[in-house]
Amino acid sequence: MIEKTNILFIINPISGTVKKSGVEQLIKENLDLTKFNYTVKHTEYPLHATEIAKQESANFKVIVAVGGDGTVHEVGLGLINTNTILGIIPMGSGNGLARHLLIPMNTKNAILNLNKLTSKKIDTVKLNDTYFLGAAGIGFDAHISYLFANASKRGFMTYLKISIKEFFSYKEKTYELTYDGKTVNKTAFLITFANSNQYGNNAFISPHSIIDDGWFSIIILKKFSLLDAIPLAIKLFTKKITSSKFVEEIRVSKARILSPENTMHVDGEPVLTDKNIDLEILPLSLNVITYE
Repeated sequence: MIEKTNILFIINPISGTVKKSGVEQLIKENLDLTKFNYTVKHTEYPLHATEIAKQESANFKVIVAVGGDGTVHEVGLGLINTNTILGIIPMGSGNGLARHLLIPMNTKNAILNLNKLTSKKIDTVKLNDTYFLGAAGIGFDAHISYLFANASKRGFMTYLKISIKEFFSYKEKTYELTYDGKTVNKTAFLITFANSNQYGNNAFISPHSIIDDGWFSIIILKKFSLLDAIPLAIKLFTKKITSSKFVEEIRVSKARILSPENTMHVDGEPVLTDKNIDLEILPLSLNVITYE
């Protein structure tokens, strides 16, 4: 008799734009119960998913984040440098890491994909005393992340409306970057630190990023005019953003940033951090379910 694999689903009931009320029934109907013994737990407060993942990593071969990028981030934090595999059922607003890994956006198909148990190791990035899986950033997108987190509605259109409204008043800032033994000052509208290739919603901020190559990208975007916004947006969604005259890309494994602000986003979630930001790649430090 083949021994079944223990799999835990951590559901964030309030993340993203998709209701979670039917997901447990979909798990019951589509998970291969000849292969898996499954358990479901719900989060009750911020970083609860990280606590659960850390506590249960020794008891489950696979722990699945059911929610958006924030939920994936929290579960992933608890599994870095463990043998436990991170699975994703994307039910958020952007689903950036899931899209990079080609995980199906349809809930049923994402569950069916778990049955194959196809996984690989990916890099993560240490950021001061925390980590990120996909992307983090400072500047305009961090500012928008704070406003979006407090918005009454979720979803891409809400994010777009906030971004358009704030664009005209937000000013470029100067950041000090240290990497490859040199220190430079960069004036930027925003700076993204990209381990994966996109923010979410197929907005490819770092189209050349490979999530298991031992490098991350620093994407520096300068302020652009309203006339340039549409061509730049087209480049963003067609994987050509780094060809823009407003964009500079730097590939590194380690860097330090001195920011004039102490706000940033980490995997899409707004956080307060020290103005000195130290980043370092952690090669092949997280096991994840991929699409086959």
